Amino acid sequence: MAYLKNKLLEKQRKYLRRKQRVNTQVKGTNPEYRVIITRSLMHITADVVAVSGKVVATCTDKWVSGATKTERAWNAGVAFADVLKSKKITAVAFDRNGYLYHGRVKAFAEWLRKGWIQL
Repeated sequence: MAYLKNKLLEKQRKYLRRKQRVNTQVKGTNPEYRVIITRSLMHITADVVAVSGKVVATCTDKWVSGATKTERAWNAGVAFADVLKSKKITAVAFDRNGYLYHGRVKAFAEWLRKGWIQL
């Protein structure tokens, strides 16, 4: 039982270390807008936050169609790119929030890029 506890604590330590490193890098560039990704077991959510801390736009894949979670993240990225274009936001900093750039996070970011949003 102690082995499992230590393994979970190590995963949590690695996640928090990544999150701190990513936040330092993103905030160091002083971007006008940040896209912050939040991932749960079933869904992915993205928020655009201005420098002042105000949430400008938000998107989730709860109501997007797709057979897999990655496909839903793709479709949510396309929809979110359209929302950002309508708000005249063309460049954002991508804050993956400590998650690895893999799978759903990567799919969401790539489809934002294909929607002509500069990350």
